Amino acid sequence: MTLFNADDFGITLPQSEHILDCRRAGRLTGVSLMPNAPALEKAAALLEPYPDVRRAVHLNVTEGLCLSPPGEIPLLADGDGRFRLSFFRLFLLSLGPKRRELGEQLRRELGEQLRRTRPLLGDRPLRLDGHQHVHMIPLVMAVIRDMVRQDALPVEYIRYAREPLGPYLRHPGLWGRIRPVNLVKNLVLNVFALWDRRYMKAMGQKRNMVMGLVLSGRMEYESVRRLLPDMERAAARRGAELELVMHPGWGIGPGEGLDVPGGPFEAFYLSPGRRGEYDCLRTL
Repeated sequence: MTLFNADDFGITLPQSEHILDCRRAGRLTGVSLMPNAPALEKAAALLEPYPDVRRAVHLNVTEGLCLSPPGEIPLLADGDGRFRLSFFRLFLLSLGPKRRELGEQLRRELGEQLRRTRPLLGDRPLRLDGHQHVHMIPLVMAVIRDMVRQDALPVEYIRYAREPLGPYLRHPGLWGRIRPVNLVKNLVLNVFALWDRRYMKAMGQKRNMVMGLVLSGRMEYESVRRLLPDMERAAARRGAELELVMHPGWGIGPGEGLDVPGGPFEAFYLSPGRRGEYDCLRTL
């Protein structure tokens, strides 16, 4: 089965409405709710007419404001409650002497994020993924495993963020659209995936794979149309479910994203690529 998922749901109401346009006239099958999004509860109410749309929790510990009291998670957030670590700084910290303390603070914050989002899922089982794929950092995945076990969380799906490069080799016309940083990101996530296999197995998770890492921000219709059949065949050979990871929620204005105005991530919220992914999902 191929899933067409929109990440970052709930940042603003117009952005969330645009995501749901892809359900009303397109291929959208699921959304990932951002736990610390400003408009989360109001945006979740927009989902009520669409009970078939799957809902995941988009765990986030790298951008925006934390949900825990900042003083309880000083490794993750500054005194104003803003997350202080990037993906790679979080990973490096997880390898050092503060690993255990960091794990305890991750559990506290992720617990708060689940408490905010679970009432918005209705009676659906939990589906989990991560903003900037932070859940793939082995310590974060280990914390999720412990929470699933100890809190008896009814998790039916965890995104296993790994994307094969084989299909791209058959489409050299797309190579010029690939940003080198995305290749590095994909390589790192594939290495983490090897590390994470035991955690996924311990949680009884089936194999799945994604499409949307290598072309992150550039998942336009023509590229997806050409790659998708090869990706689906690659998933079938692995006996895995394929999930397209997309960001079709355009319409976020300056200062309306989770990052501070002018911050390193604001450009991603303002990127015209979001409109391209919106058009792609509505055209597929």
